[in-house]
Amino acid sequence: MEATTMLPILKKKLAFLSGGKDRRSGLILTIPLSSDQTSMEELSATLDYLLSIPSEKCKARGFTVIVDGRKSQWNIVKTVVLMLQNVIPAEVSLVCVLKPDEFWDKKVTHFCFWKEKDRLGFEVILVSANKLTRYIEPSQLTDDFGGSLDYDHCDWLNKRLVFEKFTKESTSLLDELSIINDGDKSAAESALLPSFDPETVLQTGHELLSELQQRRFNGSEGGGQGGPAWCPMDEELLAQPQVMKLLDSLREQYTKYQDLCRQRNKRTQLDEIHTKVMQVVTWLQGPGSELLKTQQAIGDSMRAAQTLQQKHEEIESQHSEWFAVYVELNQQIAALLSAGDEEEVVELKALQQQLSDVCYRQAASLESRQNVLQAAQCFHNCKLICFSVLTNT
Repeated sequence: MEATTMLPILKKKLAFLSGGKDRRSGLILTIPLSSDQTSMEELSATLDYLLSIPSEKCKARGFTVIVDGRKSQWNIVKTVVLMLQNVIPAEVSLVCVLKPDEFWDKKVTHFCFWKEKDRLGFEVILVSANKLTRYIEPSQLTDDFGGSLDYDHCDWLNKRLVFEKFTKESTSLLDELSIINDGDKSAAESALLPSFDPETVLQTGHELLSELQQRRFNGSEGGGQGGPAWCPMDEELLAQPQVMKLLDSLREQYTKYQDLCRQRNKRTQLDEIHTKVMQVVTWLQGPGSELLKTQQAIGDSMRAAQTLQQKHEEIESQHSEWFAVYVELNQQIAALLSAGDEEEVVELKALQQQLSDVCYRQAASLESRQNVLQAAQCFHNCKLICFSVLTNT
């Protein structure tokens, strides 16, 4: 049962747990009946929801129920009191019915409750508002009954919605992160994005926890005067410990999730680097080497040698693009080597060695070809000079 599913009913404040306690430390449940006809179905749903909130230990101490009938009719009050037998019979220890000053026949009301006492299983007393403090301390009553206990129903409902939203989202997120973190590699890869943003859920939880802690602190400050103060949110399923437990579990799973994401990112980087290294190696050993193999001649004249030199420069230009990729890859590999684990380091060094060997061999082949062409041009140039000298003599 969630507050969001019955929000319009809860907003009506047909019943509420103010956080006040009776002298036996039992919770006080208030049913403020109005002059309008109260829907018993909606009231029953509200009570079911409210009774799902306290812990079993707390409920075992029993409830004191205040049925405020000052603005209602006797038959409605009677119906509500009898309904309590079906909703919370074992937990009710006392029902205080606030009566109007001038209405209801005392003989009839007393006879009805006296007649039903054994069947109800709890005591019902009729009391005027100004005498309610005979049974409940003023510090545990809201100002509607002349007490000093603060209770804001809208604030309580808003906090309840936040609490349930955080509980629902964090529980769902924990299940998803657990599957991702503990699943096999393929499952983790396919379900790496959870339904809720962990950072947002954690922030909501921290804000909620801060609010709960602040309420407890304020409550403890007020406890020095007129008895112990009571904070409504403090009793809600032991909200603070529950939020703390969820936050701890969520942080633990989120840390594992972040580690998994980092490992996955590293794996992706490694795969990308491996792909690029293979592209460089494949081109240099394939098309690049073939280009050099087709250029074996040195030319039989200066013009032919110069033409071959121009062709070689075009080949070098094509190689320079791949050498630039090699330099970039070498820098990326060096950065990863400084932060990689042992297995990654071995893989990276192997890739780095393979890339360097191929690039150095190809660079050496290019340099060798360049030296041959320079020697050929020098030879043809010397031959021209000698021919010119002989001609002139």
